[in-house]
Amino acid sequence: MEKKTLVNDKKRERTRIAVYLMGMRGDAVLLAKRQNTGHMDGHWSLVAGHVYEGESATQALLREVKEECGIDLSPDAIKLIGAMHHYSHPYDYVNFIFSADLTHHEPINKEEHKCEMLAFHSVHELPDPLVHYVQEMIKQNMNAQNFWICEFGWDYKD
Repeated sequence: MEKKTLVNDKKRERTRIAVYLMGMRGDAVLLAKRQNTGHMDGHWSLVAGHVYEGESATQALLREVKEECGIDLSPDAIKLIGAMHHYSHPYDYVNFIFSADLTHHEPINKEEHKCEMLAFHSVHELPDPLVHYVQEMIKQNMNAQNFWICEFGWDYKD
């Protein structure tokens, strides 16, 4: 494991908060194929985004889902199912993972400049390549009976 220098940075400039949607239709999860973002382009990921300063995780998720797939969900249509603290050089992220039943919703790719396509994939036959920490989120969710918390990426070099 790479030795990291710990810094007591009150500004937390290298810690970010993100939200992810585990949008389900039966055993299929909604995934987005990334492009032109500079991070994991060509890989599949969950619909996701950063939490803005002064915004709650719930508000951020609802905003991101609307911006990325044109789905207007209400707060009672989503459920917080897990959290992951992960390292992705040069940042560490605190991620909140929500679920929603998208059976009666039709996602539309509203960010074609950053997303090649949106598609539902069985959680038992996930596409390749899949963002490694997203794969762990899906695995954690499949194995969980209740709310789950995990860490990821702290034990490998980028």
